[in-house]
Amino acid sequence: MDVTTLLLGLILTIVFVQFLISVIRKPSDHSQHLLSVLTALKDQQMMVSGDLKQEMTDQRREIKEQLRDSRQDLDNRLIKFNQHQLEIFEMLNREVKDLVNSNELRFNRLHDETSHSLEKIRLQVSERLDMIRVDNSMQLEKMRATVDEKLHQTLEERLGRSFQIVSEHLEKVQKGLGEMQSLAAGVGDLKKVLSNVKTRGILGEIQLLNIIEEIMTNDQYTLNCAVVPGRDVRVEVAIKLPGNKEELRNLFLPIDSKFPMDKYQSLVDAYEVGCTLEITHRSKELQKAIVVAAKDIRSKYVEPPYTTDFAIMFLPVEGLYAEISRQGALLHTLRTEYQILVAGPSNLSAFLSSLQMGFRTGDRKKIQ
Repeated sequence: MDVTTLLLGLILTIVFVQFLISVIRKPSDHSQHLLSVLTALKDQQMMVSGDLKQEMTDQRREIKEQLRDSRQDLDNRLIKFNQHQLEIFEMLNREVKDLVNSNELRFNRLHDETSHSLEKIRLQVSERLDMIRVDNSMQLEKMRATVDEKLHQTLEERLGRSFQIVSEHLEKVQKGLGEMQSLAAGVGDLKKVLSNVKTRGILGEIQLLNIIEEIMTNDQYTLNCAVVPGRDVRVEVAIKLPGNKEELRNLFLPIDSKFPMDKYQSLVDAYEVGCTLEITHRSKELQKAIVVAAKDIRSKYVEPPYTTDFAIMFLPVEGLYAEISRQGALLHTLRTEYQILVAGPSNLSAFLSSLQMGFRTGDRKKIQ
């Protein structure tokens, strides 16, 4: 189709050139010549159009034939390709079946071989276990005989030594029983002593005096001191503190020992029995005894400005002090209502030690 267009353009160019030449040669016959040229052009156009139609028809027919041949060739190739694919699939299917059959045969053969090997191993292990069991039985029998023999000898030797040791210990126990009888008699005497109120008071005073003498110097305390002028009462121990006025050179801190042993012992017995009601009852009785003792100390020995505005109640037994310390409400009442501080052997020592340190610090400041 591009060749036809090129030919048509070439023809038109030639005709136009001839027309120009004729116009140049005969300008007078311009119109007539132009008509002839146009006629020739129409004839030429019709011829070209016919040729073009015929050429296009031939090309279309040729293309159809080529397409038909190509389609037929493609169909033939597709048919061959499908047949080839079917052949390949059938071949692969046969190979897969052969492979599966071969693997199944190999698996069955391997299973049989494994079962046979395991059976052989089981038989061998069973035989060896039987041999080991028999050998262990023989060895254990030999060991049992040896152990029995050695145990018999060892038991005879140790029993002989044990009987000798037991005899010696029995002699010591008999001696100890004699000592225990003496000690029991001493404990009975001590119990009798503690059951006497006056004797208990003397023991409390002795323990208080021992603590005071161990920590304080002689000029820092007074025994059986009349802390309030004009009052015929004397406290067991009075610690000398510096006075605030010139006429009162010493300010006394009263310390009195109290030992309600009967109330405390009743509470201890109630604890051993484990009766809650009895424990509560005995504890209240002990608290009442402590309150009565605090009232007595407050009324006799606390008289500012001759004394401090509080006094110390000394309990000579740590267990008694621990029992009172657990009663927080009681301690608060003793401090606020009766101005009494409760102290046991350990914390009284700590309190006096702190006072002693204060005295030393004050003496150093005076020297400086």
